[in-house]
Amino acid sequence: MPDRAPSPAPRNDAADQEQAQEIQRLRNLLIERDTELGTARGRLAELEAHPLQPAIVARYLLSRFPRLTGFAAAVLRRLRGGRGRTG
Repeated sequence: MPDRAPSPAPRNDAADQEQAQEIQRLRNLLIERDTELGTARGRLAELEAHPLQPAIVARYLLSRFPRLTGFAAAVLRRLRGGRGRTG
């Protein structure tokens, strides 16, 4: 008797629908993040196009990306002439 390909798992419409909903949710999140990133990139391009002080750019980035708090604070201190951490 020849080898037969394994038969596909039985379809479960509820599981398929749940998976489709999860894919749609993740796709929507990705679109939202991509939109936010595009907006931030556009704003950054505007800021870079004008002869603005780097501190203004740093403050803008800090407001959009709160995880950069420590880094941005160090940059702002350095731009203002502060010593910051020495080590």
